[in-house]
Amino acid sequence: MEFMWLYSLCQCCLFVCVIVMSVRLCMAVSGGGDMADIQDRVQSGGPQPGSVSCCLRLCLGWVGAIGGAIELPVTVVLNLRSPQCLYTCITLVCSPLLVRQFTMFLLMLLTLDIHLQHYLANRYSSVVTRHRALCVVLLCWVGSILSSFAQFIGSDILDKWRSGGKGVGTSDIGLGNNWTTSLPQLTSSPLPKYHHDLKIIGEYLPYGGFWSKFYVEDMGNFTYAEIHSSHWGVCAPDAILTPQFLVYVHGVTIFWLPLLCLLAIYLDLLCMKARKAAFSHADLPKHDSCLVRSVALSLSLLVLLCLPLHIIHTVVLFTPGTCLPSWVHPVALFLFQLYSLVPQILFTPPRKQVKGQQVSFPLAVPNLPPALPQSRGKSVHMVLCEAMQAAPWSSAKHSLKAKVCPEV
Repeated sequence: MEFMWLYSLCQCCLFVCVIVMSVRLCMAVSGGGDMADIQDRVQSGGPQPGSVSCCLRLCLGWVGAIGGAIELPVTVVLNLRSPQCLYTCITLVCSPLLVRQFTMFLLMLLTLDIHLQHYLANRYSSVVTRHRALCVVLLCWVGSILSSFAQFIGSDILDKWRSGGKGVGTSDIGLGNNWTTSLPQLTSSPLPKYHHDLKIIGEYLPYGGFWSKFYVEDMGNFTYAEIHSSHWGVCAPDAILTPQFLVYVHGVTIFWLPLLCLLAIYLDLLCMKARKAAFSHADLPKHDSCLVRSVALSLSLLVLLCLPLHIIHTVVLFTPGTCLPSWVHPVALFLFQLYSLVPQILFTPPRKQVKGQQVSFPLAVPNLPPALPQSRGKSVHMVLCEAMQAAPWSSAKHSLKAKVCPEV
């Protein structure tokens, strides 16, 4: 039990870090400033305020903050493996899946957006618009909902829940029986007594009778446990999610689809870099190398952190009799959840450099030359030399020299 609380504490700390990094991303992207700050952000490769990239990063930050706040208590409840109603358990289990799925979609969209900025150049603003980006984000949201609840759409899980309430099984993933709590007292009869007082809602419609599991004509005569006793069981991801769903649906949308997308973008960037190097002997722009390294880092972390969990799901699906150590699945799940920090870290713009290079001079130095954009990289020594040349005593020295030693 103490290991379970320690594991839950580590997960809570991780989700707190996700919330902090998401809020930092939102503040860095939406933080206002004067025209000089906006130009500095654009020149450093950051997103322009109001652009598609800025909106996508804001969406990623909001999803990370809200999703982390939702996952924090939900994870603790799921780790307790407390008895819950089937439909309450479906909501608790699928909410983290929905957040991670939508985060992965936003990761792919942001990476593709940066690649299109680099690939289309001047045609980017005409091809990628905010209206089109909003439509794609809405489609990704609908796809995330469908993929997260795919196992429960059109399937009768209630019979399976009554028969034993096990999907993957606690013994399959190495979780001992110490994590399982006792179920509430069920009714003695096969059919609960309130079944005779049900009012069927939409019997001949799709999903007809769904609300009849909760709606009773006389609610005062029955307790909550009596109404929900026919679909009550231990609430945990391994008790409600099947290995087929975890491998063929969740594994494809969470791991294989982002892996193939990032790999295709990375190979395309390498090909573009090779073509530029073949036609030009000059050094490649720094932005190109940073983009290639960013995609490579995201791809490497995806394989390193997410692959172990999907290997475990695949082993459980194809070799159900395999007995894994008790620590394997919790560690793999924690590594998988650790990848939630990667998108926020990768797409948070760097902090603005302190403008210590812009030295302020006293009012006794009037006619300073205007600062050009190209002179920002000059050293403090060069700036001081220019200030000395523009000072009044410098002009007086030159006039005295002209009077004493006039030029011939």
